[in-house]
Order: sequence, then C-alpha cells, then structure tokens
Amino acid sequence: MRNSLPLIFFLLMVISCKPTVPSEFIQPDDMEDILYDYHLAEAMARNDYSGEAEVTRIAYYQEVLKKHEVTEAEFDSSLVYYYSHIDRFKNIYNRVNERLNNEAKQLGAVVGDKRFTQLSVSGDTMDIWKQERDILLIPYPTHNRYEFTVKADTSFRAGDAFTFQFHCEYISQNSNKDAVVVLKATYSNDSIVQVSTHANSAGFTQLNLPTNKYGLLRQLQGFIYLTNDGTFTMKLMFVSNIQLVRFRHEQPEKTLQDADNQSNKEDSIPSTDNSRRGGIRQADSDDTPRLRSGRAPFRKGGG
Repeated sequence: MRNSLPLIFFLLMVISCKPTVPSEFIQPDDMEDILYDYHLAEAMARNDYSGEAEVTRIAYYQEVLKKHEVTEAEFDSSLVYYYSHIDRFKNIYNRVNERLNNEAKQLGAVVGDKRFTQLSVSGDTMDIWKQERDILLIPYPTHNRYEFTVKADTSFRAGDAFTFQFHCEYISQNSNKDAVVVLKATYSNDSIVQVSTHANSAGFTQLNLPTNKYGLLRQLQGFIYLTNDGTFTMKLMFVSNIQLVRFRHEQPEKTLQDADNQSNKEDSIPSTDNSRRGGIRQADSDDTPRLRSGRAPFRKGGG
C-alpha cells in the first residue's frame, strides 16, 4: 500500500492539472447539447419555403437558447472562448456530428457514402483519402483554410477521374455562409486542370474532376477556404466525412509515353459541364476545367 501512494499522488496531480473550461463559459457537455439542438433547428428552418427562412432561423435559434436557459451574450462569449481552443471545440463537434448522423439514420436517411471505403486500392473505384475526415474552420488566419496534396503512385492510371466530396454544417450570425472548394490535378506533361465550386449552405458538396486526356497524374491538390467579408461575425464551418474517390473506366491501360504522345496531339480541351444535378452542389457551369501552364501559380480561393 505504501509503495502505491506515490502513484496515487501522481494520478491526482495529473487529474487536477487537466485543463478545464472556466466557469463563466458554457461547459463542453452543455455546449454539445446546444449545438445539437441548434443544427436540428437549422435543418427545420431550411425546410421553410415561405420566403421567410431567415426569420424562421432566428426564431428557432432564440428558442434553442431559451430551452437551455442561455442568453445570446453567454452563447457568443462561449463561442469566442472555444474559437481560441479549436481542438476542444473540434472534439465537441465530433460528438455533435455523431448524434446528428444517428438521428438521420433513425429517420431513414442515408448518411455519407461508405461504399467507396470498402474497395481495395487496386480496384476500379476507391476512396483514396488518407487524411483526417473531419475538420473545423473559422474565419481567422491559419484556421480558415484546409489544404491537401495527394501524390500519385503506381495504382493511378491515365484516364482516372476523381470526385472530392464532404458534408458540412455552419454556425453563422448572419446569412453569409460561403466556402470556396478547389481541386487541381497536375499531369506528367505539366498540364494542369482545376475545378472549383462554392459550399454556401449546409449539406453535401461534391466536386468532379473529369477523366484526363493529358498524361499520367503526378499529384492532386485542393483546399477548402472559409471566406470572410471583412467584418467580425461569428462564423464556423464543420466539415465531416471527407472523401476523395477515384473512378476508373474500362479501357486499355496506357503507358506514360503513350499518354504523353496522346496529350501532344490535343489541340484543345473540351469543356466539361459540372452543372448541379440531383440537389448536389457541383462545380458551376462557369467553373469548367482549365488547362494552364505548369508554371502558373496555384490560385488561392476566397478573398
């Protein structure tokens, strides 16, 4: 027993030193419940087709605060606190997202698209995303932009197509909800194709990079950029279930030389219609793939 006393003392010290949220702010469990109800209210407000959706959203927001006996000032100040403790806020949102997904499943909704995660890397269709699936963005430098790079390996072939997709939720003090989403491919002959779209409401966003005719893929790059109108407004974007899906059509496999020879014969690049279909946000018709010099800079999104 005597020998275990130092260990017990050490554990007590660790527990007592564990960082806690100051009492003047909403505690994590309470914040989780508020955010859960907040997003349920947001979903109901989106179904208001009377032309007064913003009025409905504000009314629902006030009801959520009233239910949890929290003032708007207390909620806003707590959000400011969690803004400066982004990892803690992300943990809260992971739990909120899990609850929202479970609620959707109980109502019969299909949550995300898990089909692609079950396929092998060498298969024709595969979710090749290896980075974090959930991210939290706020309109402050270093926290308002998420960038990624995927290097091509031997499993990539000429003729592959790609889809970048995710689900998002917003918290915003006004109706200004917008993020720029970009996906760029660089090929073996230094050709570049880039597509973009805007994620300006909660829900599912999808961005399609068409089958290439420009050579073998060297790398994919992309970003999600949460825009800011220059004013201080409380805004947050939670991105979940990120996927980068590779599609392969049935065709003879090309070598690097064959692909480059074919690309040199191309006089022009056909435009691709990425217009919105089936209620899924895709690259707008103005955002057709563009071929640029390999020396052209990777354009930054947003303002």
